[in-house]
Amino acid sequence: MRPHVTTPGRDPHVLARRLLVLAVCLAMSVSSLPALAAPTTPAIEKKKSEAAAAQADLDRMGDDLEVQVEEYNAICEALEKTRGQISTARQDLAVANRELDESHAQLAKRATAIYKDGGTSVLGVLLGTSSFEDFVSRMDLMMRVNRQDAQMVARTKEAKARVESIEKSLEAREAEQVALRTEAERRAEGIKAQIAKQEKYVSALNSEVKRLMAEEAERQRKLEAERAAKAARLAAARSGSGGRAATSAGDLPAGHPEVVKIALEYLGVPYVWGGSSPSGFDCSGLCKYVYGRIGIDLPRTSRSQYTAGAHIAPDRLDLLRPGDLVFFGTGGDPSRVHHVGIYVGDGDFIHAPSQGDVVKVSSLTERIASRGDYVGASRF
Repeated sequence: MRPHVTTPGRDPHVLARRLLVLAVCLAMSVSSLPALAAPTTPAIEKKKSEAAAAQADLDRMGDDLEVQVEEYNAICEALEKTRGQISTARQDLAVANRELDESHAQLAKRATAIYKDGGTSVLGVLLGTSSFEDFVSRMDLMMRVNRQDAQMVARTKEAKARVESIEKSLEAREAEQVALRTEAERRAEGIKAQIAKQEKYVSALNSEVKRLMAEEAERQRKLEAERAAKAARLAAARSGSGGRAATSAGDLPAGHPEVVKIALEYLGVPYVWGGSSPSGFDCSGLCKYVYGRIGIDLPRTSRSQYTAGAHIAPDRLDLLRPGDLVFFGTGGDPSRVHHVGIYVGDGDFIHAPSQGDVVKVSSLTERIASRGDYVGASRF
Protein backbone atom coordinates (compact mmCIF):
# COMPACT_ATOMS: atom_id res chain seq x y z
CA MET A 1 0.00 0.00 0.00
CA ARG A 2 1.40 3.39 -1.04
CA PRO A 3 2.15 5.72 1.92
CA HIS A 4 -0.25 8.59 2.44
CA VAL A 5 0.72 11.70 0.44
CA THR A 6 0.69 15.18 2.00
CA THR A 7 1.26 18.50 0.24
CA PRO A 8 3.37 21.17 1.99
CA GLY A 9 1.57 24.47 2.54
CA ARG A 10 2.03 27.25 0.02
CA ASP A 11 1.53 30.18 2.43
CA PRO A 12 3.97 32.91 1.22
CA HIS A 13 4.90 33.74 4.82
CA VAL A 14 5.78 30.12 5.47
CA LEU A 15 7.80 30.07 2.24
CA ALA A 16 9.68 33.20 3.29
CA ARG A 17 10.53 31.68 6.66
CA ARG A 18 11.76 28.54 4.93
CA LEU A 19 14.01 30.55 2.62
CA LEU A 20 15.45 32.40 5.60
CA VAL A 21 16.12 29.16 7.45
CA LEU A 22 17.68 27.73 4.28
CA ALA A 23 20.07 30.68 4.03
CA VAL A 24 21.11 30.30 7.65
CA CYS A 25 21.56 26.55 7.28
CA LEU A 26 23.69 26.90 4.18
CA ALA A 27 25.85 29.48 5.94
CA MET A 28 26.37 27.04 8.82
CA SER A 29 26.90 23.99 6.63
CA VAL A 30 30.66 24.30 6.35
CA SER A 31 31.19 24.46 10.10
CA SER A 32 28.77 21.61 10.73
CA LEU A 33 30.51 19.18 8.38
CA PRO A 34 32.77 16.70 10.13
CA ALA A 35 36.42 17.73 10.32
CA LEU A 36 38.49 15.11 8.55
CA ALA A 37 42.08 14.80 9.68
CA ALA A 38 44.60 14.57 6.87
CA PRO A 39 46.01 11.03 6.66
CA THR A 40 49.60 10.78 7.78
CA THR A 41 52.38 8.25 8.32
CA PRO A 42 56.08 8.58 9.19
CA ALA A 43 56.86 8.34 5.47
CA ILE A 44 54.42 11.15 4.70
CA GLU A 45 55.80 13.33 7.48
CA LYS A 46 59.36 12.74 6.27
CA LYS A 47 58.40 13.63 2.72
CA LYS A 48 56.57 16.73 3.97
CA SER A 49 59.71 17.82 5.81
CA GLU A 50 61.77 17.35 2.64
CA ALA A 51 59.22 19.36 0.68
CA ALA A 52 59.22 22.14 3.29
CA ALA A 53 63.04 22.32 3.28
CA ALA A 54 63.09 22.37 -0.52
CA GLN A 55 60.47 25.13 -0.55
CA ALA A 56 62.58 27.14 1.93
CA ASP A 57 65.58 26.78 -0.40
CA LEU A 58 63.41 27.86 -3.30
CA ASP A 59 62.26 30.92 -1.36
CA ARG A 60 65.89 31.84 -0.61
CA MET A 61 66.74 31.49 -4.28
CA GLY A 62 63.87 33.82 -5.08
CA ASP A 63 65.29 36.36 -2.63
CA ASP A 64 68.74 36.01 -4.21
CA LEU A 65 67.27 36.60 -7.64
CA GLU A 66 65.47 39.71 -6.43
CA VAL A 67 68.75 41.04 -5.01
CA GLN A 68 70.49 40.32 -8.31
CA VAL A 69 67.72 41.97 -10.30
CA GLU A 70 67.94 45.07 -8.11
CA GLU A 71 71.72 45.15 -8.62
CA TYR A 72 71.21 44.80 -12.37
CA ASN A 73 68.67 47.66 -12.31
CA ALA A 74 71.10 49.85 -10.36
CA ILE A 75 73.87 49.15 -12.89
CA CYS A 76 71.54 49.92 -15.79
CA GLU A 77 70.53 53.17 -14.10
CA ALA A 78 74.16 54.16 -13.56
CA LEU A 79 75.02 53.19 -17.14
CA GLU A 80 72.19 55.31 -18.46
CA LYS A 81 73.42 58.24 -16.36
CA THR A 82 77.01 57.76 -17.61
CA ARG A 83 75.85 57.69 -21.21
CA GLY A 84 73.94 60.90 -20.58
CA GLN A 85 77.10 62.46 -19.16
CA ILE A 86 79.08 61.26 -22.18
CA SER A 87 76.53 62.86 -24.46
CA THR A 88 76.82 66.12 -22.51
CA ALA A 89 80.65 65.94 -22.59
CA ARG A 90 80.62 65.43 -26.33
CA GLN A 91 78.37 68.44 -26.74
CA ASP A 92 80.75 70.46 -24.54
CA LEU A 93 83.67 69.21 -26.61
CA ALA A 94 81.97 70.31 -29.78
CA VAL A 95 81.49 73.75 -28.25
CA ALA A 96 85.16 73.86 -27.17
CA ASN A 97 86.28 72.90 -30.67
CA ARG A 98 84.14 75.64 -32.16
CA GLU A 99 85.52 78.18 -29.68
CA LEU A 100 89.09 77.08 -30.44
CA ASP A 101 88.45 77.39 -34.14
CA GLU A 102 86.99 80.84 -33.58
CA SER A 103 90.03 81.87 -31.49
CA HIS A 104 92.40 80.69 -34.19
CA ALA A 105 90.34 82.50 -36.82
CA GLN A 106 90.36 85.71 -34.79
CA LEU A 107 94.11 85.45 -34.23
CA ALA A 108 94.69 84.82 -37.91
CA LYS A 109 92.47 87.73 -38.81
CA ARG A 110 94.47 90.05 -36.60
CA ALA A 111 97.76 88.76 -37.94
CA THR A 112 96.51 89.26 -41.44
CA ALA A 113 95.43 92.80 -40.65
CA ILE A 114 98.86 93.57 -39.23
CA TYR A 115 101.03 91.73 -41.69
CA LYS A 116 98.84 91.53 -44.79
CA ASP A 117 100.92 91.11 -47.88
CA GLY A 118 103.94 92.50 -45.96
CA GLY A 119 102.52 96.00 -46.51
CA THR A 120 102.65 97.11 -42.90
CA SER A 121 105.32 95.88 -40.58
CA VAL A 122 105.62 96.21 -36.88
CA LEU A 123 108.54 98.52 -37.45
CA GLY A 124 106.39 100.59 -39.79
CA VAL A 125 103.70 100.88 -37.18
CA LEU A 126 106.21 101.89 -34.55
CA LEU A 127 108.09 104.34 -36.84
CA GLY A 128 104.78 105.98 -37.68
CA THR A 129 104.49 107.32 -34.19
CA SER A 130 104.56 111.05 -33.64
CA SER A 131 106.25 111.02 -30.27
CA PHE A 132 108.01 108.77 -27.85
CA GLU A 133 104.87 108.55 -25.71
CA ASP A 134 102.91 107.45 -28.78
CA PHE A 135 105.60 104.88 -29.50
CA VAL A 136 105.41 103.44 -26.00
CA SER A 137 101.64 103.45 -26.10
CA ARG A 138 101.51 101.56 -29.41
CA MET A 139 104.11 99.04 -28.25
CA ASP A 140 102.15 98.36 -25.04
CA LEU A 141 98.89 97.96 -26.96
CA MET A 142 100.42 95.45 -29.36
CA MET A 143 101.92 93.44 -26.52
CA ARG A 144 98.60 93.39 -24.64
CA VAL A 145 96.72 92.29 -27.76
CA ASN A 146 99.19 89.48 -28.35
CA ARG A 147 98.98 88.36 -24.72
CA GLN A 148 95.19 88.38 -24.77
CA ASP A 149 95.11 86.39 -27.98
CA ALA A 150 97.59 83.89 -26.60
CA GLN A 151 95.66 83.57 -23.33
CA MET A 152 92.37 83.10 -25.15
CA VAL A 153 93.84 80.33 -27.27
CA ALA A 154 95.46 78.72 -24.24
CA ARG A 155 92.22 78.78 -22.22
CA THR A 156 90.29 77.29 -25.09
CA LYS A 157 92.87 74.52 -25.52
CA GLU A 158 92.78 73.79 -21.79
CA ALA A 159 88.97 73.61 -21.84
CA LYS A 160 89.10 71.25 -24.78
CA ALA A 161 91.70 69.07 -23.03
CA ARG A 162 89.55 68.90 -19.89
CA VAL A 163 86.47 67.91 -21.85
CA GLU A 164 88.44 65.27 -23.77
CA SER A 165 89.77 63.90 -20.48
CA ILE A 166 86.24 63.77 -19.01
CA GLU A 167 84.98 62.04 -22.15
CA LYS A 168 87.69 59.38 -21.95
CA SER A 169 86.98 58.84 -18.24
CA LEU A 170 83.26 58.50 -18.89
CA GLU A 171 83.86 56.10 -21.77
CA ALA A 172 86.05 53.99 -19.50
CA ARG A 173 83.32 54.03 -16.86
CA GLU A 174 80.76 53.08 -19.51
CA ALA A 175 82.84 50.08 -20.56
CA GLU A 176 83.17 49.00 -16.92
CA GLN A 177 79.45 49.36 -16.32
CA VAL A 178 78.60 47.40 -19.46
CA ALA A 179 80.86 44.62 -18.19
CA LEU A 180 79.15 44.75 -14.77
CA ARG A 181 75.73 44.61 -16.42
CA THR A 182 76.77 41.59 -18.46
CA GLU A 183 78.04 39.87 -15.31
CA ALA A 184 74.81 40.70 -13.44
CA GLU A 185 72.79 39.25 -16.31
CA ARG A 186 74.94 36.10 -16.22
CA ARG A 187 74.45 35.68 -12.47
CA ALA A 188 70.70 36.31 -12.76
CA GLU A 189 70.38 33.72 -15.51
CA GLY A 190 72.29 31.27 -13.33
CA ILE A 191 69.92 31.84 -10.43
CA LYS A 192 66.91 31.51 -12.75
CA ALA A 193 68.20 28.15 -13.92
CA GLN A 194 68.65 27.03 -10.30
CA ILE A 195 65.13 28.21 -9.46
CA ALA A 196 63.65 26.32 -12.41
CA LYS A 197 65.45 23.17 -11.28
CA GLN A 198 64.38 23.69 -7.66
CA GLU A 199 60.77 24.33 -8.69
CA LYS A 200 60.69 20.96 -10.44
CA TYR A 201 62.16 19.33 -7.34
CA VAL A 202 59.61 20.97 -5.04
CA SER A 203 56.78 20.06 -7.40
CA ALA A 204 57.95 16.46 -7.49
CA LEU A 205 58.12 16.33 -3.68
CA ASN A 206 54.66 17.86 -3.34
CA SER A 207 53.28 15.39 -5.86
CA GLU A 208 54.88 12.57 -3.90
CA VAL A 209 53.32 13.87 -0.67
CA LYS A 210 49.91 14.03 -2.35
CA ARG A 211 50.35 10.53 -3.74
CA LEU A 212 51.34 9.12 -0.36
CA MET A 213 48.45 10.91 1.35
CA ALA A 214 45.99 9.65 -1.27
CA GLU A 215 47.28 6.12 -0.85
CA GLU A 216 47.07 6.39 2.94
CA ALA A 217 43.56 7.86 2.74
CA GLU A 218 42.49 5.01 0.48
CA ARG A 219 44.12 2.48 2.80
CA GLN A 220 42.33 3.98 5.79
CA ARG A 221 39.06 4.12 3.87
CA LYS A 222 39.36 0.44 3.01
CA LEU A 223 40.25 -0.45 6.59
CA GLU A 224 37.30 1.55 7.87
CA ALA A 225 35.00 -0.03 5.31
CA GLU A 226 36.29 -3.48 6.26
CA ARG A 227 35.76 -2.76 9.97
CA ALA A 228 32.29 -1.42 9.21
CA ALA A 229 31.43 -4.43 7.08
CA LYS A 230 32.69 -6.75 9.81
CA ALA A 231 30.68 -4.91 12.44
CA ALA A 232 27.62 -5.01 10.19
CA ARG A 233 28.01 -8.75 9.65
CA LEU A 234 28.29 -9.26 13.40
CA ALA A 235 25.19 -7.13 13.91
CA ALA A 236 23.32 -9.12 11.30
CA ALA A 237 24.42 -12.36 12.90
CA ARG A 238 23.35 -11.21 16.36
CA SER A 239 19.99 -9.92 15.19
CA GLY A 240 19.10 -12.51 12.59
CA SER A 241 18.63 -9.61 10.17
CA GLY A 242 16.66 -7.71 12.73
CA GLY A 243 13.60 -9.88 12.66
CA ARG A 244 12.83 -8.54 9.20
CA ALA A 245 13.27 -10.39 6.00
CA ALA A 246 15.74 -8.51 3.82
CA THR A 247 14.41 -7.43 0.44
CA SER A 248 16.37 -9.05 -2.38
CA ALA A 249 18.57 -6.68 -4.34
CA GLY A 250 16.49 -7.16 -7.47
CA ASP A 251 13.27 -6.21 -5.69
CA LEU A 252 14.53 -3.04 -4.06
CA PRO A 253 12.71 0.11 -5.29
CA ALA A 254 14.61 2.92 -6.97
CA GLY A 255 14.48 5.02 -3.82
CA HIS A 256 14.46 8.80 -3.48
CA PRO A 257 17.94 10.33 -3.80
CA GLU A 258 16.30 13.75 -4.21
CA VAL A 259 15.63 13.90 -0.47
CA VAL A 260 19.38 14.30 0.18
CA LYS A 261 19.40 17.76 -1.36
CA ILE A 262 16.34 18.68 0.70
CA ALA A 263 17.89 17.36 3.92
CA LEU A 264 21.08 19.36 3.32
CA GLU A 265 18.98 22.53 3.42
CA TYR A 266 18.60 22.00 7.16
CA LEU A 267 22.25 21.63 8.10
CA GLY A 268 22.83 23.54 11.31
CA VAL A 269 19.22 23.40 12.53
CA PRO A 270 19.36 22.67 16.28
CA TYR A 271 18.31 19.35 17.74
CA VAL A 272 15.00 19.65 19.59
CA TRP A 273 13.50 16.70 21.42
CA GLY A 274 10.24 15.88 19.65
CA GLY A 275 11.00 18.49 16.96
CA SER A 276 9.75 17.93 13.42
CA SER A 277 10.05 21.39 11.79
CA PRO A 278 12.84 23.68 10.56
CA SER A 279 12.78 25.41 13.93
CA GLY A 280 14.20 22.21 15.44
CA PHE A 281 14.39 18.47 14.64
CA ASP A 282 14.94 15.21 16.41
CA CYS A 283 16.28 12.30 14.32
CA SER A 284 12.98 10.78 13.17
CA GLY A 285 11.34 14.23 12.91
CA LEU A 286 13.98 15.27 10.36
CA CYS A 287 13.41 12.14 8.24
CA LYS A 288 9.61 12.48 8.39
CA TYR A 289 9.75 16.18 7.47
CA VAL A 290 12.16 15.73 4.57
CA TYR A 291 10.21 12.83 3.07
CA GLY A 292 7.03 14.83 3.59
CA ARG A 293 8.52 17.47 1.28
CA ILE A 294 8.29 14.95 -1.59
CA GLY A 295 4.83 13.76 -0.60
CA ILE A 296 5.71 10.63 1.37
CA ASP A 297 4.22 10.39 4.87
CA LEU A 298 6.59 8.35 7.05
CA PRO A 299 5.78 7.02 10.52
CA ARG A 300 6.82 9.36 13.32
CA THR A 301 9.36 7.33 15.31
CA SER A 302 12.64 5.73 14.31
CA ARG A 303 11.37 2.30 15.41
CA SER A 304 8.26 2.52 13.28
CA GLN A 305 10.26 3.94 10.34
CA TYR A 306 12.58 0.94 10.65
CA THR A 307 9.72 -1.45 10.06
CA ALA A 308 8.46 0.49 6.98
CA GLY A 309 9.72 0.33 3.42
CA ALA A 310 12.00 -2.26 1.80
CA HIS A 311 14.59 -3.64 4.23
CA ILE A 312 18.34 -3.70 3.54
CA ALA A 313 20.34 -6.01 5.82
CA PRO A 314 23.11 -4.39 7.92
CA ASP A 315 25.82 -6.41 6.17
CA ARG A 316 24.80 -5.16 2.70
CA LEU A 317 26.37 -1.73 2.80
CA ASP A 318 27.03 -2.15 -0.91
CA LEU A 319 23.30 -1.86 -1.58
CA LEU A 320 22.87 1.51 0.12
CA ARG A 321 21.79 4.40 -2.09
CA PRO A 322 21.41 8.13 -1.32
CA GLY A 323 18.05 8.75 0.34
CA ASP A 324 17.88 5.42 2.20
CA LEU A 325 17.11 5.66 5.91
CA VAL A 326 19.84 4.11 8.07
CA PHE A 327 19.01 2.85 11.59
CA PHE A 328 20.88 2.27 14.82
CA GLY A 329 19.92 0.14 17.81
CA THR A 330 21.45 -0.10 21.26
CA GLY A 331 24.14 -2.78 21.19
CA GLY A 332 23.24 -3.51 17.57
CA ASP A 333 19.83 -4.85 18.64
CA PRO A 334 17.10 -4.05 16.04
CA SER A 335 14.44 -4.39 18.71
CA ARG A 336 16.03 -1.39 20.44
CA VAL A 337 16.23 1.04 17.49
CA HIS A 338 16.75 4.56 18.84
CA HIS A 339 18.30 6.60 16.01
CA VAL A 340 17.84 7.17 12.27
CA GLY A 341 19.50 9.23 9.56
CA ILE A 342 19.47 9.70 5.79
CA TYR A 343 22.26 8.14 3.74
CA VAL A 344 23.92 10.77 1.50
CA GLY A 345 26.52 8.56 -0.23
CA ASP A 346 30.26 7.95 0.06
CA GLY A 347 29.83 6.32 3.48
CA ASP A 348 28.18 9.40 5.07
CA PHE A 349 24.71 10.18 6.43
CA ILE A 350 22.88 13.30 7.60
CA HIS A 351 21.06 13.26 10.92
CA ALA A 352 19.95 15.21 13.98
CA PRO A 353 22.29 13.58 16.53
CA SER A 354 21.25 14.54 20.06
CA GLN A 355 20.44 17.32 22.52
CA GLY A 356 22.87 20.23 22.23
CA ASP A 357 23.90 19.30 18.68
CA VAL A 358 22.67 20.34 15.22
CA VAL A 359 21.70 18.65 11.98
CA LYS A 360 24.96 17.57 10.37
CA VAL A 361 26.72 15.05 8.17
CA SER A 362 28.62 12.18 9.84
CA SER A 363 30.51 9.10 8.68
CA LEU A 364 28.35 5.98 8.65
CA THR A 365 31.28 3.62 8.19
CA GLU A 366 33.15 5.24 11.08
CA ARG A 367 30.14 4.90 13.36
CA ILE A 368 29.63 1.27 12.42
CA ALA A 369 33.32 0.51 13.03
CA SER A 370 33.47 2.37 16.34
CA ARG A 371 30.05 1.70 17.89
CA GLY A 372 28.70 -1.35 16.08
CA ASP A 373 25.08 -0.26 16.51
CA TYR A 374 23.99 -0.20 12.85
CA VAL A 375 20.97 -2.47 12.26
CA GLY A 376 20.16 -1.92 8.58
CA ALA A 377 18.31 0.44 6.26
CA SER A 378 14.91 1.10 4.70
CA ARG A 379 14.15 2.28 1.19
CA PHE A 380 10.84 3.79 0.08
